[in-house]
Amino acid sequence: MWCLSCNSLSDSLLCPTCSAELAASSFTTFYALKCPTCGKPVLDPIYGCDFCQKALLSYGFYDGILEHLLTEYKHAGKIMASVVLSGLFESMLQSFDHPVLIPIPSSRSGKRSLGFDHMALVTAILGKRLNLQSIHLFRQKANSLYTVLSRSQRQQTSNLEIRKRAAKQMQKLLLQNRTFLILDDIYTTGNTCKRAQELLYTEFSVQASICVIARA
Repeated sequence: MWCLSCNSLSDSLLCPTCSAELAASSFTTFYALKCPTCGKPVLDPIYGCDFCQKALLSYGFYDGILEHLLTEYKHAGKIMASVVLSGLFESMLQSFDHPVLIPIPSSRSGKRSLGFDHMALVTAILGKRLNLQSIHLFRQKANSLYTVLSRSQRQQTSNLEIRKRAAKQMQKLLLQNRTFLILDDIYTTGNTCKRAQELLYTEFSVQASICVIARA
C-alpha cells in the first residue's frame, strides 16, 4: 500500500509521518486557547469562536496536507482518501447528540467529472462508522454556474434547493426531535452552508450547525 499523501510505502492509508502531520494541522492542536463559552479551540478568546458566532466547526485550515488530501480526493480520483477525510469529522461530532447528517451536494459538473458525489461518500462512511443517520436533503439547481463565479459573486449567489422527496423524509425525522448537522468539505465564503442553514430554518424551523473539514 502507498501513502495517499506522500506516496511512500505504508501499512495504512497514511504513513506515520503524514498521519502525524494531519493531526498537527487540526485546530485542536494548532490553538492552545479555548473559547470561555463553549470550550472550542480559538486563536483569541476575546473575539469569540466560530461555533458560538456561526454554529460552525472546522478541523483545520485549507493548507498543507489537508489541502493536498482534499485536492487528491476531489480532482485526482483518490477515492480512498474519503476514508481518511471522514475520520476528521469524528472529534467534531462529539459535540452533538447522535445528529442526523446532511451533506452539501456536489455541483452537477463536479459529480460528472468525478463520477460520484464526494461529500455523499464521506458522509456515508462516517454514518456507517458511527451508526448515524443521514439525509440527502439538498440538490444543486440545474444549469448552475456557481463554481465559476468570483468570490464576491458567490457571496451573493446560492444554487441550493430542497429535494421534494427528501422533504417528506425530513418531516418524519422532525417528529423524532433530532439534531441536524450540515457537512461540507471546504468553507470558503460560507455562502452555500449559510444557505443550507436558511433553508432548514425557513422550511422546517430547524437551527442546524455546520461541520467542515477545512476553512479556506
